[in-house]
Amino acid sequence: MAYALRSLPMIRDRNVAVVTSNKAAVLSLGNPRQQSGQEYMQLIYEAIEKLREKGNRVAIEWIPGSDDNELLKLAKGEAREATKDGAVPQKQFPRMRSTTFNIERRKLKAERYIPEKVGKHSKRIDAALPGEHTVLLYDERPWKERNALAQLRTGMSALKNYLYQIKQSASDQCDCGAERETVAHFLFRCTKWTMHRKEMLQCTEKHRGNTSFYLGGKSPMDGTKWKPNMAAVRATIRFVKATGRLDNQRPHPHPPKPTFSPPI
Repeated sequence: MAYALRSLPMIRDRNVAVVTSNKAAVLSLGNPRQQSGQEYMQLIYEAIEKLREKGNRVAIEWIPGSDDNELLKLAKGEAREATKDGAVPQKQFPRMRSTTFNIERRKLKAERYIPEKVGKHSKRIDAALPGEHTVLLYDERPWKERNALAQLRTGMSALKNYLYQIKQSASDQCDCGAERETVAHFLFRCTKWTMHRKEMLQCTEKHRGNTSFYLGGKSPMDGTKWKPNMAAVRATIRFVKATGRLDNQRPHPHPPKPTFSPPI
């Protein structure tokens, strides 16, 4: 059916009727459902949409199969010709694939795409976005850890700098009084969390204060063989958990005492 629709000449403002004896196909087209199966239905929808864009009207009609139906006889004859030895179709259909698989693949592609006008904070922290390394950063981690890491990598966090931007805080200043409570300030400079920061500082001397390094991102200075330093990422996650600052709760009136957790 899709092949027939795609084989039509470049017609405009016409009525197109597709007649088939396949009742199941007609019912499926009239009542589409996302289910595991083949992607031929999607090909039919795409072919119909292309015709409609040119002002054509498309109707799909079912007729009972009968040996007396001349139209069906003609269609069967054409089908036999197309399957003879040496017959080559003008355009190959794609290999059979599960509809569910294709839906999930499109979802994944959409999740990894970052529009040009948004995600400036994420792009500044990670020049490798979108990339496969994000799977390494987030997979197999508890939700609380993924949530904290995502807040820091996107900038949409419980820190006052962001809350002030969305009018959820009267001020963007950190409670320590030194400056705005940004991601970098929280990770490296806020004096409230100095004791909790020891493990992070022990990860490196060269990259201290490098937000990209600690959040598993690629900075513009990193080479082509770059890969995220997972030891630094794990240390950062432990730091965040120890402070409790990104638990989507109100900030602690007094910083909790540092705790030492086993390696993640």
